[in-house]
Parts: sequence; structure tokens; C-alpha cells
Amino acid sequence: MWYISIFDAKENATQKDIERLREEWLNKGKDQELAKKCHSIERYEVLGKTPLKVFFIIETDNPNVLNILSRYFGDAWNCITYPITKREILEELKEDHTIIGG
Repeated sequence: MWYISIFDAKENATQKDIERLREEWLNKGKDQELAKKCHSIERYEVLGKTPLKVFFIIETDNPNVLNILSRYFGDAWNCITYPITKREILEELKEDHTIIGG
């Protein structure tokens, strides 16, 4: 299943706090631990946004894996995760035309 996790840096989190957490994450091998439990994981960052906003697109069969990120980074980030599916725009437009008003 696919998920999107949205991380918003908390107002009181400094850039130094965020960098420290990232470095600790890497030094503890958490990135590799997470990668082993996911089919894929991609990170996207909104440019020029303050406070920082990050999106993760994650494919995993084990939704408990999602807690690894939110628990580790929870002191500096607000996080919310949603299950997602990919649909083509044309597919959505076709569905809209099949609705008949009564």
C-alpha cells in the first residue's frame, strides 16, 4: 500500500534541532532500517517554506513502519499520514461524466 506522510516543522524547532535529529538518524542507521521495511520511500521538500515542510511517499506492506518516522522526529515535527492511490487525471474526468443528476 502507498502512503503520504506530511511533516511540518514545529514553530519552536530550530534548524540546528532539525539537523541534529537528521544526523542522529543517519548515525543510528535508521535510514537503512526504514528502507528494509519499505518497498520504496521518497522524500520531497517544499522550497523556500519556513517553517520547513517535507513529504514522504512510502510504499510498504506494514503500516506500522510509518510510526518509525513520526516517533523519531516527533519532537521537532508535526506529522500526519494518509493512505493514497494513484489515479490518472483522465480517469477521474471519465468518472465525473458517468454521474447522472436526478
